[in-house]
Amino acid sequence: TLALVLTLAGCSTIVSKATGDRPVGTDKTERSFGRFIDDELIETYVGANLLKADPGYETANISVISFNGIVLLVGQVRSETLRNEATVLANQVRNVKRVHNELTVSGPISLPARTNDSWLKTKIKSAMLTNKGINPLEVKVVVENGIVYLMGLVGKPQADLAVTIARQTYGVQKIVKVFEYTN
Repeated sequence: TLALVLTLAGCSTIVSKATGDRPVGTDKTERSFGRFIDDELIETYVGANLLKADPGYETANISVISFNGIVLLVGQVRSETLRNEATVLANQVRNVKRVHNELTVSGPISLPARTNDSWLKTKIKSAMLTNKGINPLEVKVVVENGIVYLMGLVGKPQADLAVTIARQTYGVQKIVKVFEYTN
C-alpha cells in the first residue's frame, strides 16, 4: 500500500470523469487526487523538516497547510530567526510553488483562543455549504487567532463570495486571501 501511495503521489491524472473523456486534473480549476496527495506530503515533509532543523520548533505552535502546492504557515514561534528559517525550509520541499509565512513571534495562543478559531471555521464552512454560489470543497478555511485565511483554486467571483461569507461571520478579526485564481 505504501508503494502505491508513493507512486501515485507525483501523478497529476488518475481517473477520468464519468461525464466526459477529459481526465481529472486537466481542468485548471480542479485538484487531482495526485495533487491532493502531493499537498498532504508537502505538509508532512515541511513539518518534519522544521522539527529536525531546530529544537525551537518543538515548543512552537505551527500549522502547515498546502493547497495546490501553495504553502501557508500559521502559528507562533519564539524568534524572528525561527520565523524566517521556516520559509526557507518550506521552500526546499519538492512541489512547493510558493510559501506564505504568517507566523507571528510570540508565545502559543491559549486553549480558549484555539477553541474560538475552531468555532469560527465551523461557522464559515457551514455558511459556505448553504450558499449555492460557492463550492466549499474548493475553498480551504484556516483560522488562527481570529484571522481567517482563505485558500483555493477558484475564480474571482467565487473568491469574492468566500470573502463576503467570512466577513459576515461574527468574531473574524481579519481576512487574508491566499487564493490561486483560475481566470
